[in-house]
Amino acid sequence: MKLIKNLQPQNLHSKTDSELVFDYKQSLNTEIIGEIYERYHHIVFGVALKYLKDTELAQDALLDVFNNLFEQLAKYKIDEFKSWLLTVTRNHSLRLLKENAKSAPLEYANNKDLTINFMENEHKIDLLNEKEKQIIQMEEALTKLKPEQKLCVSLFYLDDKTYQEIADETGFSIKKVKSYIQNGKRNMQILMTKVD
Repeated sequence: MKLIKNLQPQNLHSKTDSELVFDYKQSLNTEIIGEIYERYHHIVFGVALKYLKDTELAQDALLDVFNNLFEQLAKYKIDEFKSWLLTVTRNHSLRLLKENAKSAPLEYANNKDLTINFMENEHKIDLLNEKEKQIIQMEEALTKLKPEQKLCVSLFYLDDKTYQEIADETGFSIKKVKSYIQNGKRNMQILMTKVD
C-alpha cells in the first residue's frame, strides 16, 4: 500500500492540474480529488446539464464522474486534464441518455414526435460538442498569449470590464488596453486556426 502524503490545502490550491494528477497517482490522497472537485464541479455539472436537460440527472452525473475519478486517475495517463474531464463528462451524459432511451416504454418507440425529438436532440448534441471544442480551443489559445494580452482579453471578454476599468485595474493606458485586446484576439484566432 502506498504511503499517503500529508498535503496541506494551501499546497493543493497552488498546484496545476497536471501536478495534482501526478500527486494523486503517487499518494492516492483523496484530498486531491476534493481540490479537483472544487475547481471543476460547476463545469462538469454544466456540461451534464446541457446534455441531460434535467437538474437531478445532471447532479447524479456529476457525482458519478467524480466518484469514478478515484480509479480513473490512478489507472490512465492523462495529458490535458480539463479536456479529458469534459470528454469523460460528455460520454457519461450520452451513455445516460442512451440508457434512458432504451428504458422508455415500448408504446413510445414508434412515436413520430419522439423520433423527431430524438433527431433534434442529436443535432443539438452535435452543436454542443462543436461549441465545447471551440471553448476548449479558446481556453488553450488564451494560455498561449503574452501575459498583457491574456490579462486584458480575459478582463474584457470573461469579466465584461470596460477599457477604462481594465486601464484602472492594470495601470495600462486605454490605448495599450485596446491594443492588447485587439492583438490578443487576432493571435487567438491564428492559434485556433492552427489547431483545426
